[in-house]
Amino acid sequence: MQPFVVGLGGTTRASSTSETALRLALDAAASAGARTELFGAGYLSGLPMYDPARSPGGPGRHLVEALRAADGVIVCSPGYHGSVSGLVKNALDYAEDLRDDARPYLTGRAVGCVTTAYGWQAAVT
Repeated sequence: MQPFVVGLGGTTRASSTSETALRLALDAAASAGARTELFGAGYLSGLPMYDPARSPGGPGRHLVEALRAADGVIVCSPGYHGSVSGLVKNALDYAEDLRDDARPYLTGRAVGCVTTAYGWQAAVT
């Protein structure tokens, strides 16, 4: 079976270090035989704010279906104020739609976290 790895992350800045790092991680997974899909900043910045009261349509639905099918997820964010960026956090909120699945949220999936940062304060994230 060919594993499926989803990558979430990046910033709205073109060629950001976080999206570059995420692409490198997904390239390594692909080199090892995985099928991959990148949800980078261009995609994530178009996602509506997650609303648990309504089912996602369009881009939100595609993200939820990819997470549902994933064997692994790589999350990459710049260090923003001691946490992940709002762009990445909103994408992760969509995993709430997996709550009633046989594998709720990210259960049973390998999860990798990558942080990029500039300066000593951001790097402690």
